[in-house]
Amino acid sequence: MFDYNIFIQGFPGKSSTHGGLGWSTVTLLSQNDQNIIIDVGSFGVRPLLLSRLRDKGLTPNDISMVLLTHTHWDHCVNWTMFPNAAIVVGRVDMNWALNEPPGGWHVPELYVKELNCSSQIRLVDNLEEVIPGIVAHQTKGHTPGHMAYSVDNGDYDLLFSGDAAKNRAELLSCNVDMSLNLLESQSSIDYLWSLWKKKTGSILVPGHDIPMKLVNGKPMYLYKREADLQYWFSDTLEDYTTITLEQELEFSKNGK
Repeated sequence: MFDYNIFIQGFPGKSSTHGGLGWSTVTLLSQNDQNIIIDVGSFGVRPLLLSRLRDKGLTPNDISMVLLTHTHWDHCVNWTMFPNAAIVVGRVDMNWALNEPPGGWHVPELYVKELNCSSQIRLVDNLEEVIPGIVAHQTKGHTPGHMAYSVDNGDYDLLFSGDAAKNRAELLSCNVDMSLNLLESQSSIDYLWSLWKKKTGSILVPGHDIPMKLVNGKPMYLYKREADLQYWFSDTLEDYTTITLEQELEFSKNGK
């Protein structure tokens, strides 16, 4: 059995004036002395990652494995924080990222090149068992070699969809924002639904949203959303305003 802790909640939104928010989900999986992080976020979450690790009595050196769903900047750049971890990434996605021209908005080219040369990298293929109980599933569309990961937790599964299904709206509509191939993305969402329905009580963790489980076939949130912005429009740093980016959510009866 794996314990899972959401270190950083993904947020289902973007900005029309300041580009992508990049607020992606970061999760810690723990089993005995094995600590695995699924996606590592962008630069801005580094202080939060260190704080969450300290809360668990861990340091970056204690992370044994990082599972990357894909090679976009908001999911992969912080792999350098974990010097003792095997960095798992899809072979197809890595090959694609390495051949992307520099200066694009989505692939952090220097970090990808460094990872490709690192002894830490481990390339995986579709349906490969990464470790006992964790399987990689190629779910292309958002990127050509995007990987979702399923975790066999006995009576239920944990399913990490990454950006193959970024949020609840994409899961329900089977339509996506930001895809290289819409038909492939829709096919990947259908596949994720099939994995999710295999076991009653399975939990799906999206790339940019809160974990959910199915209740009467409907995705229901398991946690309260935590997101805010703080800004200074005044004359002193002590006088600031906090905007909470939350809403009333319908939760699973067994959720928090």
